[in-house]
Amino acid sequence: MNKKKMHKLAIPMAVALLVQGALPASVMAAAEVSAKTISAVEMIAAPAQVKVSLEDAIKLVKNNFTIPAAYTKFTSGYNNYNERETWSLNWNSTDDAGGSFNAQVDVSTGEIIHMNSWNPASSSSQTSVPKYSYAEAKDIAQGLVNKILGDRLNQMELVPENTQITPVIDYGYTTYSVQWKRVANGVAFPSNGVSVQVNAYDGTITSYSLNWSKESIPDPKDVISADKAREAFVKNNLLQLQYFLNYGIRPLDSQEKDAKKDALLVYKLSNQSFSGMIDAKTGEPLKLNSGEWLNSDAVMEAGGGMGGMAKSSENALAPAEQKEVDDASKLLTKEQAIESAKKWVEIPDSLTLRGANLGLEGGLSQKRVWSFDWSQEESADGYNYVYARVDAATGEVLGFSAYTPNPQPKGPDAIDRTAAKAIADAFIKKIQPDRVQQVEYLEAMDNGQKYPEDQPNHDFSYERVVNGVHVPGNGFSVSVERNTQKVVSYNMDFADVNFPDIAQAMDQKQGEDTFLKKRPLELKYVQINKNGQLSDIRLVYQPKMDNSFAVSNIMDAKTGEFLDWQGKPIKEQPRPYNFGDISGSFAEEEIRLLGQAGAFGEYGDQFRPDEHVTVKSLLSSMLIAKNGVWSYQGLSDEELLKQVKELGWVKENLSLNDQVSREFQAKLVVRMLQLEKIAQLEELFQAPYEDADTFSDGSLGYIALAKGLGVMNIEGNKFESTKKMTRAEAAYALVKALQSNR
Repeated sequence: MNKKKMHKLAIPMAVALLVQGALPASVMAAAEVSAKTISAVEMIAAPAQVKVSLEDAIKLVKNNFTIPAAYTKFTSGYNNYNERETWSLNWNSTDDAGGSFNAQVDVSTGEIIHMNSWNPASSSSQTSVPKYSYAEAKDIAQGLVNKILGDRLNQMELVPENTQITPVIDYGYTTYSVQWKRVANGVAFPSNGVSVQVNAYDGTITSYSLNWSKESIPDPKDVISADKAREAFVKNNLLQLQYFLNYGIRPLDSQEKDAKKDALLVYKLSNQSFSGMIDAKTGEPLKLNSGEWLNSDAVMEAGGGMGGMAKSSENALAPAEQKEVDDASKLLTKEQAIESAKKWVEIPDSLTLRGANLGLEGGLSQKRVWSFDWSQEESADGYNYVYARVDAATGEVLGFSAYTPNPQPKGPDAIDRTAAKAIADAFIKKIQPDRVQQVEYLEAMDNGQKYPEDQPNHDFSYERVVNGVHVPGNGFSVSVERNTQKVVSYNMDFADVNFPDIAQAMDQKQGEDTFLKKRPLELKYVQINKNGQLSDIRLVYQPKMDNSFAVSNIMDAKTGEFLDWQGKPIKEQPRPYNFGDISGSFAEEEIRLLGQAGAFGEYGDQFRPDEHVTVKSLLSSMLIAKNGVWSYQGLSDEELLKQVKELGWVKENLSLNDQVSREFQAKLVVRMLQLEKIAQLEELFQAPYEDADTFSDGSLGYIALAKGLGVMNIEGNKFESTKKMTRAEAAYALVKALQSNR
């Protein structure tokens, strides 16, 4: 875990229910029974008129948590945030290694609402594999929550967890997150609840956070039915057919760099209401006013001549190099690009060109772009900064921004939003007369909120439409300054991609039926944050959200599969596997660890322990186990082979579909442990098996090392080097090898 993050004291979003008069009996008992001694350094005067003194707060924390004895430097603070008053208690180590323990206690209720502990010794003393499972961590967390909150635990339900990936071997600070969400009147209140972090290696509590709103919770008796909510969902078109542009895909080879991408047809929850929320009282999409937002759920170059040097085959340009030279020769010069920019944006004489860059824009366009920035020293008037981007091939101005750090107060000639939009419309028609016909003005911001009227700059967005379908992220944005009535910012993005025919997509009703079958509307409580303060709690219907790897807000409009942020099937995202067919296997524990790390997931939650393991399955699982699940995510077969060869694990010519022999398994283990140089000194080794005369030349050292390290499950006195490894045997060898290296 990030060390800086661990030192930062989190500010809670809400506290427990306020009480009248005396403290709750359970809190008083916690303070009085077995309370630990308060040291002189902890005795600090409290602000007047608080129900829980600093001394009481310290005793409460010490009674529920173990503070390392080495943390002798104590400081405290008093916070009043969001109408919540808390004691901040901080214990820090005076050793060079560091370490801290922080807690917050509500001064009215005496409840511990936050705790965070960071001990640098934990990461250095952890074992090679997690000592505790998620189930064991849950029991530890539940014991703490029950101790602190008592009966309050009955007002919450455990959040199912199947997305936590736990590495087989970790050099950092791995924890399990265990969460409970509040339930009121039989309805979930996801932004309220408690979260506990448990160290996977020593079972210690590293973090505790309680969020419990004091505001009145509305009765659900007069809400609309789920059927009515669905009608409103459909009527208001909260699931929209869109074109999805995948900016996240990287080219796998140089040939693909110039290939034209395909947009995806998807159904996606629209931005007009918070991820499909329907107000359960009014039956309308949930809309908030300016300054309001939802309290989030706590608990998805060309060179010159050669100087007369004679040309030779060694100096000849490769085709790709020659293409780059040819392309560059057709581009605008810096001066030509600047003149293009000046046609649309004013560059005051007081500004100096500070930077000019010609390069590939990246993303989907892969176009060459000139980027410029002009600036000046701080000034009382005029622009202090202008930035512009120009297509180096066509001279099109792709965007610009003129920035003044001190906006002028509203003047007598200031225009309203209507007048500013007329200027923005006219500007787009002038700069892009053809493309202006391909966009639609967006009147509202995300979640249906209106743009603020009284602003120094009026901002406008125009979204691209192709075949009658919106293309989010494509189009124009324009900003008009209210006093000068000038366009001070402009940006255009029109991706050059293929747009599939919308006839390929399921129709609107099919899309809604498919989406809502997988994510049915459910009733829940949400809380509004108004101008930085927690406000009223409301009842809404929203497509079901859970802690699952299987859902998202984007669905493939052809297949009905949920997609991730890159437009890939979400089922391909890394996740842990809970194998259901490994009970009784000699390698059950090793397989379980690899499953929790996201390895060997070819068959989902079935491991198939007796099946022969393939080279691809073993190599990918080795990468995941050694370097983490994201080291393998998105790799093609060619990239997998390239990476393991660069690591020195594979030196043979082989197919990823080949089955793994015992001899090759021994070589993989030794190479992964970086012991190959020793293995090649065969004179150091004696034959460890009766059939050593059948070993391939040069393999004795590898097999002997594997035997000595105890990493392979070989019964009897024969190695049988050509025998194929089962998936269980491969999993056992992989984990044992990693453990032997700690």
